[in-house]
Amino acid sequence: MDLKITELTPEAFAPYGDVLQIEGSRFFHINDGKTERYHDLAKIEVSDGNRVLASINRAEPTPLPMKFSLLEKHPLSSQAFVPMNGERFVVIVAEPGDEIPVNTMRAFITNGKQGVNFHRNVWHHPLFAFEKVTDFFTIDRAGPDNCIVSDLPGTYRIVLDSAGRL
Repeated sequence: MDLKITELTPEAFAPYGDVLQIEGSRFFHINDGKTERYHDLAKIEVSDGNRVLASINRAEPTPLPMKFSLLEKHPLSSQAFVPMNGERFVVIVAEPGDEIPVNTMRAFITNGKQGVNFHRNVWHHPLFAFEKVTDFFTIDRAGPDNCIVSDLPGTYRIVLDSAGRL
């Protein structure tokens, strides 16, 4: 089955999490007016009192079309990824549920100035880069028991549009 990639927008991604971006976000000035603070862009969730981690993940690129047959979710926390050097990346998601609701599965492409914050229990593909090795600033929960991996009912493929574009 093919899953067509669409542009990442806050509205389209809302069932899965938050888009982390400056464009369209409100801000206020700090540091004597020299800094615009785009405040509280994501709902960072940790359900059980464990620590929140700030990390950097270096991901290898995956060429398209990419085949995949599993998704994962994190029941105890949200999980955020922001590319550190302006790289675009692909995000595969499905809405929360005990089983993966494949009819809600979507694939998005970021514009290089966006990150994502997956809400708790949102199914998503493990992190991968798109066009080149990418360093991601990551926010998630410390501790065990926060990753459930589940097989999809078949193999899916991320595809470009008919003109070969994202």
